[in-house]
Amino acid sequence: MTDILIFLGTLYLLLCTALYFLQEKLIFFPPLPVDDVYQSVSHNEVRFMIDNEQLHGWRVEGDSAKKKTILYFGGNAEDVVYLNFEAKEFDVRQCITFNHPGYGKSTGKPAQQSLYNNALEIYDLVLREYAVKAEDIIVVGRSLGSSVATYLAANRKVSGLVLITPFDSIKSIASNKYKFFPINYLLKHPFPTVEYIDKVSASVLMLSAVNDEIIADEHLQNLQLVAGVSKRIIRYADVGHNTIQTHHGYYSEINEFITSLEETVQ
Repeated sequence: MTDILIFLGTLYLLLCTALYFLQEKLIFFPPLPVDDVYQSVSHNEVRFMIDNEQLHGWRVEGDSAKKKTILYFGGNAEDVVYLNFEAKEFDVRQCITFNHPGYGKSTGKPAQQSLYNNALEIYDLVLREYAVKAEDIIVVGRSLGSSVATYLAANRKVSGLVLITPFDSIKSIASNKYKFFPINYLLKHPFPTVEYIDKVSASVLMLSAVNDEIIADEHLQNLQLVAGVSKRIIRYADVGHNTIQTHHGYYSEINEFITSLEETVQ
């Protein structure tokens, strides 16, 4: 009996060690560039070097009569190059996006702090390089990018924040998935969106999918509870985590939110 307990204890410790050292592979899924797609939108491509790391992204011009600029942060496994094709759906002056560190052609390693710091660097760069005013920036974040966008909006002045399929924290999600492991001690990348959402003073719109197969409903509810009633949440039926943008109300709802921000400034 003692030998069995020793074996099980050793196995448990090995699994904990594996979770700790392999967690980046379980959390981050950086996509590789698709050459044909990149080439087709090369005219919108932008590159900047910050702290010896390359920020690689795209700036897509929209309606020059508009004032707002969307600053977009993509989800896990998402190459934001595809915003080039989606940007036309938004009633804004321009859309600007950069891949996370280690994603696409952006250099560096993905980690909570590198993604958070990267967002602040991008914000400062956009204000400096493109003469964009802080009150004209709308930050949009999807899935993993929703945590990045929330962190940015909590630490910089923005006009509005749009969160697509957001969650409370990866720590909360991981704790539910790995119930028998001490996640609080093992996790290096908790992405605590819930800690930053109430620090956002700008208007907030959250869009979620009723049939989200990746983020359980409780993680949205936890975020909503802290966010408060001033942060609007819309839930779309018959769509999932990766198909929410196909709902007929998706783009119109975001554009109505953008229009409300334009009217507020006026």
